[in-house]
Amino acid sequence: MRFLPQEHAAFTAALQAHGVDPGSVLFVKRRGRLYVQLPGSNASTFCFFREKTTKLDEHGQWVDRTHYFVGTGKEDPCDWSMVVRSFEQWLKTH
Repeated sequence: MRFLPQEHAAFTAALQAHGVDPGSVLFVKRRGRLYVQLPGSNASTFCFFREKTTKLDEHGQWVDRTHYFVGTGKEDPCDWSMVVRSFEQWLKTH
């Protein structure tokens, strides 16, 4: 999974809003998931990934969809805004 420019910009803005220097944060890609680790915090990381699907709709047209997932499991797909909200909530607790 590539870290898209708009995803990186949203995470950087959230980090700056919480007083964290984005240059000190570790962004690690492992097994198709992106992990975010704050400096000095070895216990907890934030993880998300996305999955793209293409399906036929009722009119026979191909429809591309992107589902995001927070954490390592594939339960509860969400949209990008929910990933950003989850990240901001995670920042508040760390």
